[in-house]
This record gives sequence, structure tokens and C-alpha cells, in this order.
Amino acid sequence: MRTSGLPLRQVWTAAVAELTGALDPGPVHVQFTDRLFGDTPHAAARAIADLARRTTVTATLHDLPQPSDGANTARRRAAYAEVVASCAGVVVSSAHERELLRDSGIDVAPVVVIPLPIAPREPAAIRPVPHRAIGVFGFLYPGKGHDEVIAATAALPPDVEVHALGEASAGHGDLVDDLTEQARRLGRRFHLTGHIPDHRLTEVLQRIAVPVVAHTHVSASGSLGSWLSASRRPLARENRYTREVEDRNPGMLALYPADGLREAIRFALDTPESTWLQKDSVPRPTPSDTALAYHDFFERWHR
Repeated sequence: MRTSGLPLRQVWTAAVAELTGALDPGPVHVQFTDRLFGDTPHAAARAIADLARRTTVTATLHDLPQPSDGANTARRRAAYAEVVASCAGVVVSSAHERELLRDSGIDVAPVVVIPLPIAPREPAAIRPVPHRAIGVFGFLYPGKGHDEVIAATAALPPDVEVHALGEASAGHGDLVDDLTEQARRLGRRFHLTGHIPDHRLTEVLQRIAVPVVAHTHVSASGSLGSWLSASRRPLARENRYTREVEDRNPGMLALYPADGLREAIRFALDTPESTWLQKDSVPRPTPSDTALAYHDFFERWHR
């Protein structure tokens, strides 16, 4: 397949067409979200169903449908139901995601929970920070919690900043201006770092004063795992997913209620040691845990 010089979306479309058009692709495991496999949720589900008619297909589902999808919720639920029905086996990355499927009326009998792996912890290199910055890590998009974090700083000293650690998701660049203006009205600075190379990520996460995971509609979070692997104990809004992570990793999250972010930030600023993991903490699952779980899954469905 020749893809040199093509835009990324066209490269992906060509790859999907080649996969789904192959005469004998053999057993296939796909990482599925409807936005990757078609221009509409229905088209994406049809692509998986067509492939499943010719070979064994399993899938890991991402970006599961939930009420925050608005008018598109029903279409996405129907598409995910078709994908689950088409696949021999299905993986989701949290028990919360399995419940989202159940909430959508989807049969979860073939669904296995394999949580996202958390990379081995980097040593805690506590050093003076240049700013008292509150950090939200990951792509910037609506619902990630940046606006709630800015609003929670209203009564804090003016030297406290809000840093978005990452870049804006495609189509959401306007949020940068909106958040900058929201912060300006409160007399403080909002800063977007842009892409952070892997080799610098731990350093960046460790130089933040207050790590926050403030998603309003989270289903599984790689950014939360990144904080833990950087030896940080992030503030995390309490919900079904974060309680699940906390149950697996007792004491490694600072959970706060929906209306408690301001108090949680103030406490973290006053007690910076509370934002770091204990030296003997081992976040789970490790990459080995997750790899073994997938090995067992593939042994069942791809023999």
C-alpha cells in the first residue's frame, strides 16, 4: 500500500480498506472507535461486521458511548452494539466501561475487562518548581476539566497558574483562546505546553505543583496512569472509574467530590508532600499484568 505524502486520515482510510477488503486476513484484533473506522458510527460498525463474516475478529473498544455524546448517543450505542455482536470476544479497559455498555442495553457476556497498563514508576525527583502550577495532562478537548480547574482557582493567590500539559485535539484549537480568556478574567495565567516528547514527560509531570485529573466524562484514562508512573498522586474527581482505580491502588489517588475541587487544590498547595506517591507504591496493573491478560484473551479466541 503506497501512502507516502497522504494526509493521516487518508492513510488510515486506506489501511482500513485494505484490511477489510483482504481475501484471507486471518484472525484479527482491532482497536475500535467509531471515529476511526468510518465517517459515521453505522459505517464503522458495518466495516467490522463485514470483516467478521470472513474471519475471527476480536476488538478492544475505546471512547465508549455515553450520554455526554448528546444527539449522537443513540447512533453510537447502536454501532457499538453491532460491533460487540460481530466480534468473537471484546475487551474494554475498565469495569466502568463494561457498565457503560450495559447502561446502553448491550450484552456484555463476551466482554472482558483488561485495565490500561501503568508504566513502571520513575523515581520521585522532587525539586523546586518555577511556578505554582496546577497541571492537567493529555489532549485538550471539551470535558477534560480545564475550565473547572481554572474556575476553582478564583480565590487562590495570583501566582497560581493553570498548565495544560499537551496539545489541543484536532478541531478544538479554539478552546485555547477561550481558556486563556477565562483565566485572564480571574487575573491568572493559562499555559498550553504543546506536544511533550516521551523523554521529557516524567520531568514535566514532576515539575507541576498540583496534578489534577478532572475529566467530567472519563471512561478509562491513560493520563491518570501517566501521573502515577511519574510518582505523582493526582487529585481525581470521584466517579465510578476513579473509584475503580483507587480500589486497585489504595491511597494512590486524592479523590474529591464534584463540588470539592477548590478545597482539594488548596490542600495540595499547602501540603505538597500529599501529591507524591509513597516510596513503596507499585501502581497496577503493570505492563506485564496487562500483557498476560491479553495473552490469555488471545489464547481463548485466536487459536
